[in-house]
Amino acid sequence: MNACALKPTLPFVTRKTMERKPASAENRNRVKFMDSHDFSFSVNKETGILYSKVEKK
Repeated sequence: MNACALKPTLPFVTRKTMERKPASAENRNRVKFMDSHDFSFSVNKETGILYSKVEKK
């Protein structure tokens, strides 16, 4: 079994007005890392062990 994570393309919708807060440095670095790498995950069916692979784009 393989899986992938994708950033959403549709905007978030809400009925309430949301406050705009600046992103923290940690959050900006995390997004920069996710944008510059490819992630792959697989689970061994027999053992149930999760394997992850991260490669630079």
